Formats: sequence, C-alpha cells, structure tokens
Amino acid sequence: MTTPAPFERLDDYQTGNMADAEAASFEEELFAAAALDAAPEAAFIDKISRLGQFLLPRGGFDIGSTRARIDGLIAAGLRVQLLAPRAEDMIGQVFQLPAIDADAEIVATYLPLDLRGYDSVNVVIERPDGSELKTFRDINWDPVDGSVYAVCEAPLARISAAFGHIRSRVIGKRAGQDHEIAVFETVTAT
Repeated sequence: MTTPAPFERLDDYQTGNMADAEAASFEEELFAAAALDAAPEAAFIDKISRLGQFLLPRGGFDIGSTRARIDGLIAAGLRVQLLAPRAEDMIGQVFQLPAIDADAEIVATYLPLDLRGYDSVNVVIERPDGSELKTFRDINWDPVDGSVYAVCEAPLARISAAFGHIRSRVIGKRAGQDHEIAVFETVTAT
C-alpha cells in the first residue's frame, strides 16, 4: 500500500473524504510540523487553505469570469468596480483605464471579445517593449457571448496599475493551432 502525497491527503481532509480519526491525526501532524518549523510544506498548505477560504466566495482561483459571476459578487455585497470599455476604444490603440476606486474590493475589466469556438485561450501581459510580465493560461469566458470579465482583487489590481502602460495579447488555440485574437494596450490613471 502506498502513502498518499501530502496534497492528496489535504484534499481528502478539506473535502471531508477522510475518516474522522484519520482527520484528527492529520491535523496533529500539521500542527506538530508547523510547531517545529520542520515542514515548510505544512506552512504552505496552511497558507493555501486560508487563501482558498478567502477567495472561494469571491470567485475562487478562476482566471476569467462571466457577467453572471460578476452579478453574483455584487449581490453578495462585495464592492466591485467594473471597467467596461468598448471594443472600438481598446483594440488598436492605447486605452486609458480609470483609476481604481479607493473602496473597491474587486476590480473586473470587461473584455469585449468573442472567444466561443476556441479550445483554450491564454492572455499574455507584456511591457510595451514586448518583455513578458505574466501569462494567464486557460482563461474562462462567458458562454453567452464569448466575452471575458478579468477579475482581480483590488490590491493586486493596484499593484498591476503601477506598471503603467501594458500590452495584452489574447491567444486562442483551435484544432492545435494558435491564433492571435486581439492585442490591446492599456494605461491606468493614477
């Protein structure tokens, strides 16, 4: 019999698929490891668990979202700042996004694209010189119209805004071939 990997055990523990006695023993192992500072994995798992508990009601770890999800976040009482530029204002030119509201908890940027029909879509964020900052892989899109709502915790959005001028390249994969769907550049007002 093989011993499950720590993440498999964590998954079983968090989903309730672990027997009570085994769950109690697993908790003791985690606490003991953290107390001894002998297992950085235990600290990492604890941090991920706490982040997950925070993010789950806010949309989890999804990259890309839907209008229905944005409406759900608003209905849940979260302060969502929705940035909704028109396609003709974004594609092919530098678009200035408004400053992030001081009381915003979540910033959602509507990308007026139609991604239906693609197998997967990545968004590559670059500096204007083409040097890559971040790639968001396998983003989700709204099945109703194919648009994307890029959702970000406001503190992270503020950090991102500090880059000033960025270029976003939207790359779709269909039948094993990459297709550049759109390129747009943004500057965030401060």
